[in-house]
Amino acid sequence: MTGPVIILRPGDSERLARLHVRAFANPWSRADFEALLETPSTLGLGIEENDSDLAAACLVQFAADTAEILTLATAPGQGRKGLASTLMECAIRRAGERGIARFLLDVAEGNDAARALYRRHGFVEDGRRRGYYGPGRDALLLSRTLPA
Repeated sequence: MTGPVIILRPGDSERLARLHVRAFANPWSRADFEALLETPSTLGLGIEENDSDLAAACLVQFAADTAEILTLATAPGQGRKGLASTLMECAIRRAGERGIARFLLDVAEGNDAARALYRRHGFVEDGRRRGYYGPGRDALLLSRTLPA
């Protein structure tokens, strides 16, 4: 059973690192997450899977009138439950509350599930970073303008 969206703190960095290991081939470390979550410009959102693990998490960084999704991860076995969509909706709402005008992210060109999620949330392709995820693995740059 998963719970509501929670705000992640530096003390959640170990749980974030475990989720990243489960979700990605090149995960970030506990230290990476701790440093990000100690930064006032970073918002961490999560949905708990159980007392010790996260089912999904999203980190957003704010700078001036722009927000960027740094990572969005869903644990194996937790896909297709709307968790990533719930986190996206919360991140977009929080960005709007901060007066953010533009939301940015990058996504692997071959990640069809993530691209569909972002499309459903109003993101459009702005550009491409060739080889960003390794040889032949491009990143697509996506953005969404938020209402004033």
